[in-house]
Amino acid sequence: MNPLSRMIRTTRKSVKRSWARSWRLRSRCTSSALKAEANQYLEANQERLLFVLGNGRSGTQLISNLLDSTGKTVVYHEPNFNEDVETMDQLRQNADLAERYWREFRCVQVFRRWMAGTSEKIYGEVNGTIRYQAPAIKRLYPRAHMLLLARDGRGVVRSIMGWPHFYGPGAEGAYALAPLEDDPFFNEWHGMSRFERVCWSWRDGNEFVMQHVAERDWIRIERITSDFEYFQEHLAARTGIDIPYEMWSRTVSVRSNNASSAYSFPEWKDWGRAQQDAFIRICGETMQKLGYEL
Repeated sequence: MNPLSRMIRTTRKSVKRSWARSWRLRSRCTSSALKAEANQYLEANQERLLFVLGNGRSGTQLISNLLDSTGKTVVYHEPNFNEDVETMDQLRQNADLAERYWREFRCVQVFRRWMAGTSEKIYGEVNGTIRYQAPAIKRLYPRAHMLLLARDGRGVVRSIMGWPHFYGPGAEGAYALAPLEDDPFFNEWHGMSRFERVCWSWRDGNEFVMQHVAERDWIRIERITSDFEYFQEHLAARTGIDIPYEMWSRTVSVRSNNASSAYSFPEWKDWGRAQQDAFIRICGETMQKLGYEL
């Protein structure tokens, strides 16, 4: 890449990030009447709100496609990606600010998308970027449907290790989350390898959501895509979305746009003993809670 192209790319990235971080300013430019209408509408219709949360690289795009395939729902995959990513680290440490983010900014975004479709439909987001906003969402919309979508941590770690912007040189914000002081890995963080940090990010994201979602609403992508009865019982029935077998089969057989086409990091059986031991030490308990065997 020549210097001019690099400068243009850097400038565009900087502008995009600045725009994403300016949610307070953008909220002030939104009329009080619209914000009030949006908040009132979401509160009154929260039984038709659906949030499927989880870590990245866990099948969120596929589940979004599946739930949006009926014509009776408006389901989005990470619709405010830039804003949610730029605020992730700050909002995970401040639930009150996360609630304000929803009352003043995100609710208007949801309302506009919902009204652009058919208001009678279910509105949903399959969204790993708002996993740390679960407490705020639960407080604002306690009757909304909220589920945890999990994927075997070994597959997630393998996928993320091929993305150098996660815990790589210069990584920051959502791509370099670190343990908070009450985390059991806080004191050893600075001595942990990139691999161990990626393992921790899978553990932390799932453990956080598990605190705010009932165990009956923890679902596994591997079962959702391979077992129609499991899908019907654990996702379709719980959300009131009727998806026939033919539609489910057709959707799960299509590769998602953002699915990894190739892996640069080896699969579990080819990890070294030290890596396997590190994964079990960091993620083993969470894996067992979610029903995965090691």
